[in-house]
Amino acid sequence: MIPRAGIVAVAGSARRGWWSGLVAAAILTASAPSIARDWGDDDVLDRDMKLMMQWFGGRYDNQEQVYFEAEQDLDEALRHERIHHIFFPVEIPAVPGTNFYVQQYLNDDAASIYRQRIYAFEPDYTRQAVRLTIYTPKDTAALVDAHESPEKLEALTPDDLTTRPGCQVYWVREGQQFMGSMVEGACDFISERSGQRIIISDDLLLNDGEIWIRDVAVDAQGNRIFGHPDNVHHKNYKAREFTCWGVISSSETGGEPVFVPDLRLHDQGGTATFASEGDNPVEVRIKLRNVRWPYGRNRDSLVLYAYRGDSQRAESYAWTAPDATRIAVNLRWMQASCTLDAESWVTRAATR
Repeated sequence: MIPRAGIVAVAGSARRGWWSGLVAAAILTASAPSIARDWGDDDVLDRDMKLMMQWFGGRYDNQEQVYFEAEQDLDEALRHERIHHIFFPVEIPAVPGTNFYVQQYLNDDAASIYRQRIYAFEPDYTRQAVRLTIYTPKDTAALVDAHESPEKLEALTPDDLTTRPGCQVYWVREGQQFMGSMVEGACDFISERSGQRIIISDDLLLNDGEIWIRDVAVDAQGNRIFGHPDNVHHKNYKAREFTCWGVISSSETGGEPVFVPDLRLHDQGGTATFASEGDNPVEVRIKLRNVRWPYGRNRDSLVLYAYRGDSQRAESYAWTAPDATRIAVNLRWMQASCTLDAESWVTRAATR
């Protein structure tokens, strides 16, 4: 196809002679491929991988799924445990592709880490998919909280990592989401822990604000070892990070008020606790949730809850628009205020 500028050049030359017009058209036609390029499958895959890498990083949590399963009184056997995921972008010279440090923990307890990995994403032009190779560090204890101290990862060598052949995940774009899965039956190995044969399958979905994860393991006879009994995904929303402060009033402490700065919370059920000192300390817990209603007419909202001690029932709460950048609550005896940390890597990952 000749660019519009070429049409103008040919038409203008008609008044100066047919020969100069043909020359101009030939020159412009010859240069057209550099402007109107034919895009091949490999180019599309490169573009899709770039978009996927923009979406993937961040912190995710299934707080909303856990809360509403309990709210609907779902059978205990079918409820999901609460899982928090950290996918921290990092460059590791010893690992190919685009890398992420992965740390996952249970039940809003950052100390209950159950999984640490290094993820490596590369374009697979044969399969026309983004290939994820999963590496397990041999010394996971040395890498705890490496997203806060990335220098822990810089010296990793191939000898520090293991990976299982056949357990790669292949991601393919479908509309405005990416679907990930393993080759059926390929992730097949003998467990070092149990000594039994295990076959793992993954089914995943990623978009610009969520990641859904369904991991299933069966033994050689097809008996389930782990995975949701109804094959329902863990549905995780991407979090933003806030910096908060809290106050306990002098009427509660019986002396000086307590002011606590620099509390950090994410908005997918992140919590922080602060307390007064003395013989009868007053403890306050605050929680931040970006509530997304799966039913009914209630509007989605960013909510800040205030709890006294270890009570599971909030003393009170405040709410605002889900994309708000500031929220506060004042109960006289305590106050708390949270402001979006726009410079946090977590927030940048959630808002890019």
